[in-house]
Amino acid sequence: MALRIAYVTMLMILVTFAVFRWELMRGSDIETARTAAVNMLVTGELAYLFNVRYFTANAFAMSTLTGNPMAYWMGAILTGLQLFFTYFRPMQEIFHTRALDIVSWLVIVALAMGMFLAVEAEKALLRHLKGSPPHDADRRA
Repeated sequence: MALRIAYVTMLMILVTFAVFRWELMRGSDIETARTAAVNMLVTGELAYLFNVRYFTANAFAMSTLTGNPMAYWMGAILTGLQLFFTYFRPMQEIFHTRALDIVSWLVIVALAMGMFLAVEAEKALLRHLKGSPPHDADRRA
């Protein structure tokens, strides 16, 4: 469990700082880079929400996608709050955030999907090493 926590933490740090640096390198101001970094962190957590349903079982199973409707509700609420944080003028003034363009969102979503796949690869490796089937429901986190 500690190794999973360390692995996911490192992935989150890497993708968050990557987005921050990428925004600065493309000429964005510091507020836009910070906004992108916060959105990367939240989007990465949202992606991990679907990884973590089972500790080693494959997240591409239908039970992972349909087994917990609350995850979708929380994901929708989280997305709404992040959009509010990013685009609502009073929130921009309070938190010094900036609106992100479509390119920034594409990079954020792509990195979140990459993070999701990296965690799935780690889970596949654990299944292989332990000889567990891909949909082992006894391996819940």
